[in-house]
Amino acid sequence: MASISSSRSLPRPASKVSFKEPSEFDLFYQLIYMSAIASAGIARGQLFQLAARLVSSPAEYFKRVHLLCEKLGYNYPAACTAVGQKSTSEAMKTLLLRFADALSSGHPEVAFLTQEAEVQGNVYEKQYDRNLSSLTRWTDAYGALVVSATLIVIVNLTSTMIYDLGAGMSAGLIITAVLASAGGAWIISRAAPCEAEALFVATGPALQRLALRLAKASLPATLGLCLLLGLLRVSLGWLLIVAGLALLPLGVVSLRASLEVEKKDREIGPFLRTFGAVAASTGTTLAAALDQLDPASFPSLLPDLKRLGWRFKAAIAPALCWKQFAVETGSKLINDTITVFYDAIKLGSDTATVGSLCSQFATTEVMLRARRRGISSTFSNLTIVMHVAVCALMIIILEVIRTFTDLIAAAASSQAEEAAASLQLPMLSFASPILGTVMTLTYAMVVVLALVNAFAIAAADGGHLLKGSFYFSILLALSGVCLVVMPPLVQAFFRVG
Repeated sequence: MASISSSRSLPRPASKVSFKEPSEFDLFYQLIYMSAIASAGIARGQLFQLAARLVSSPAEYFKRVHLLCEKLGYNYPAACTAVGQKSTSEAMKTLLLRFADALSSGHPEVAFLTQEAEVQGNVYEKQYDRNLSSLTRWTDAYGALVVSATLIVIVNLTSTMIYDLGAGMSAGLIITAVLASAGGAWIISRAAPCEAEALFVATGPALQRLALRLAKASLPATLGLCLLLGLLRVSLGWLLIVAGLALLPLGVVSLRASLEVEKKDREIGPFLRTFGAVAASTGTTLAAALDQLDPASFPSLLPDLKRLGWRFKAAIAPALCWKQFAVETGSKLINDTITVFYDAIKLGSDTATVGSLCSQFATTEVMLRARRRGISSTFSNLTIVMHVAVCALMIIILEVIRTFTDLIAAAASSQAEEAAASLQLPMLSFASPILGTVMTLTYAMVVVLALVNAFAIAAADGGHLLKGSFYFSILLALSGVCLVVMPPLVQAFFRVG
């Protein structure tokens, strides 16, 4: 027996626990959940069992701890030590080792988890601020990258007037410009905080369901329409305008759906805080406490709260009612918060305490997102203006070169052979056949730049990728307007001259 006890307190080395590296938010959410359910005074085994079932990356570590205790007979301090020592995640390693020390010393689980949740909340907030600082610097640098890419294209255009660079060199310069812009957009996507906001599922709110249907219909329809217009030899400018207008409904609906979720997220914290306080002060059930609230105080959540109340009155299982409420809001934050709230209340936690804890969790996330919106809104407006400017500049220069080439060719053909020789332009290559290739590559650059800029804006703004279709449609349409408007303006300038 002594040997068995010794083997449990000093477990044998196990393989490395190399689950997915948890983010600061995932760890914050895990600790908030565990502190909420621990406040119900549940047994230690049940605490780890419920923590292992949570849909988050840290839950895998607690699942390993729970399995060691249930299947191999470890005690929980020893299991936390074993998993922590073999963890490849530094954050999880230190958390589990501290948890093991607290459990072995008799420190209450709820006190430890509440303190750790508060500390992790501060860590998450500081990390978010650092990411926003990095995002700010990269959004500033992105403008310089796009301008540099535009200069590469302009140099490529002007070089065709002096010397025939060849199709390979011209294509290489354009590809370099595209890669520079795409690299900047990718860095922005990596620097920005990565978080899911709107769920966009088939059982979500009406706007999200409509956006999903439009996505299935709009993308193939837009592609088919562009192919048809291409076969009819419609100019690229009008083709881009039509493509942008065809994608605009999807973009508008997706943006409205994201804004709807944003409003609901701002209200879920105050709602749960008030709801928990009313339920605790009156001592009634959650269904009765909901009837005592004025839903008009939460206008964005009003339809969802009414449906929740109707389901309570229809005697539907509370777990199903709350689950459907979370899904129908379409918000990932509300879904996570309701999971914490209902699981803790179901286990017997104080409603006021849990409501306040959930409110703090949701409000922290909403405030951090508000800081991000301040950066992304400025960046999106600046990027749209910059896109129009650089596209117009490239098209103007291209049209000037083409018009000037036509004038030189006309002058050379109308002059006598000796008069043409007197022009003394032996080095120029105005009639170079490479000009057609450069024009095609420049037009392609305009389209690709619209896609890259839309991705950069969507990455900086965050949320679901469908929201990027709004910016892509706007940039496509503006690119088409530049292609339609700028060539006639250049032609008019030469006629006046």
